[in-house]
Amino acid sequence: MISRALFIVGAVAGGLTAAGLGWFGRGLVVDNIEIPRVIEQQGEICELVTERNSAEAVAAEQLRQFKIGEAAWQRFDRESQAAKDDAQAKLDLMELELERYAQRAQESGRVCALDDADLELLGVRQAAEPVGNSGG
Repeated sequence: MISRALFIVGAVAGGLTAAGLGWFGRGLVVDNIEIPRVIEQQGEICELVTERNSAEAVAAEQLRQFKIGEAAWQRFDRESQAAKDDAQAKLDLMELELERYAQRAQESGRVCALDDADLELLGVRQAAEPVGNSGG
């Protein structure tokens, strides 16, 4: 009976010692290995999320600037075309007025003293390109 009691006491003492050592060992592993590894992983995840968000922000800003540039180009193109159309309309009006003037001068018996070279100099008509000029 004493040997049995000693065995039980020894088993309990050994179990308590093993449990304490196991708990202590587990604490060392968690404190020194697991927690630093989790912190490192969370830091890496945070870094990746930050990089992704930064890349998305850069892409969004580039897209915004591209859209602004595209809108500016379209506006410039419209305004340039409108200016070109206005200039052509003024030129057409001047030519029409010149033709009316020449017609009135002819009907009244007067002769117009302006020839094609004079009209080109005044900018009313564009110079005719010489025949046979290949341009290059």
